[in-house]
Amino acid sequence: MVISNHIISGKTKFIAHIGFPTDTFTAPKILNPCFKLLNEDLIVIPMACKKENLKQLIKALKNLENFFGALITMPHKQAILSHLNFKSFLVKQSASCNILKLNKSRETIGEIFDGVGVFKAMYEKNVLPRNKSILLIGAGGAGSGAAFYLVSKGISKLAIFDLDVSRSTKLCSKIRHIFPNSKVDVWNSEEAGWDILINATPLGMNRADKLPVAMRFINSVDVVIDLVLSTTDTYLIKTAKKNGSTIVTGVDILMAQIPEMLDFFGLEKMSVKEIRTICGF
Repeated sequence: MVISNHIISGKTKFIAHIGFPTDTFTAPKILNPCFKLLNEDLIVIPMACKKENLKQLIKALKNLENFFGALITMPHKQAILSHLNFKSFLVKQSASCNILKLNKSRETIGEIFDGVGVFKAMYEKNVLPRNKSILLIGAGGAGSGAAFYLVSKGISKLAIFDLDVSRSTKLCSKIRHIFPNSKVDVWNSEEAGWDILINATPLGMNRADKLPVAMRFINSVDVVIDLVLSTTDTYLIKTAKKNGSTIVTGVDILMAQIPEMLDFFGLEKMSVKEIRTICGF
């Protein structure tokens, strides 16, 4: 069942889905049918905003009375922090944010659900992350959010790799500071034997993209998680399927976040099963 044809009126409020590029955005296809079913006069609108234009966009949005909030994605998950009046504990920890709303004084409140999305999507696939070793590729906004949340849930070991070594080093140091007993370090590009591989890089957004790690590391893990949002299988997911690995896709992770997003915006919560039925994913 797919519900569409939301009629926009003069009273309609909107959620800005801010990122660049917007070609692969999936959240509007999921949330707009949900709002229709919930009888909410509310829509999600993609906004293709480049890095240098974020400040002007946020300022303009806050001046619009029908602006309800925003979903934040690449490349703004970390840059948005300077535009938040209030940050959740996890936003402060991970220095990343993927959703914001306004309070009655029109001040911005930021939260991040990337980590809880990964965690809950894993559970839906019967993957219990506690006491598992994880190799995380990508230390940007999504990777940071996932790393902090998973460490807080008791994984046994986490290795982080990023092409920008300073970024992965900084993230590891921050996690160890907050969780002093955690086993977290920068991946040396050689150590194998991981239980779970997580791709938190943009690799996979384009058909020509290479795999985020060498094939031997993909072949050796039991679970492959790809945060890239795509309604078709990325190269990494296709490879993992051939190996018989348990897979968690970007759509699975987004689906797991939607109930949390609805609750954050003060809307009626829905189950992932209900949401999948409504939007057809």
